[in-house]
Amino acid sequence: MRNIKMIMQGAGIAALLAATPTLAQSRIDRARTAVAEATAKVDAAEKAGASTYASESMARAQESLRVARDQLARDHRDSTINEARRASGLADQALEEAERNKTAQASNEREQRLAAEAAASAAAQEAAAEREQRAAAETAAAQAQTQAAAASQQAQAAQQAATLAAAEAAAAKESSTTITTTTSAPAARSYSRKKTVVKRTRKPATSTAPRTTTTTTVETRNN
Repeated sequence: MRNIKMIMQGAGIAALLAATPTLAQSRIDRARTAVAEATAKVDAAEKAGASTYASESMARAQESLRVARDQLARDHRDSTINEARRASGLADQALEEAERNKTAQASNEREQRLAAEAAASAAAQEAAAEREQRAAAETAAAQAQTQAAAASQQAQAAQQAATLAAAEAAAAKESSTTITTTTSAPAARSYSRKKTVVKRTRKPATSTAPRTTTTTTVETRNN
């Protein structure tokens, strides 16, 4: 009976000794697996641009992964697993944050591009309006020059007409005839001058001949 108990105790101790390396090997495998998973997630987040769009979260994930690797090298299995899991969570957070920031940045860039296109369109319309105004001003200036030239021609024509009218008036004035007759007598102590006789001859209205005015002056002297 005693032998049976001793055999059973020996078998139990042997089983425990045999199970201990297996348990230890399982823990180290879990630690290595956790580090591998964390490494894969950190690499994926970095490739997705987390270092640019989620730099703070990405830096924490990389630091946790570094600590997990250091703990694995020191054979600190539990702390390795904890740090590796923490690195994986931070990598997931960095990846999500990077995606949100990239989407927001793309939206902002699209809005800025649309605003720039709208500003360029407005500038083009304004430039076109300025060109139209300049063309209208040039047309108005050309019309003003044409009107000024026409006015100048009209003024010259009016001046020529006035000159012609003045010439005709002068010619009409010169067509009037004045006749002066003077008669002299022997000298005397006293004399008298008599200016008389003004005859005007007017032809009928149907005649187109110019009117002639005749003036006769008679001077008489007595001794």
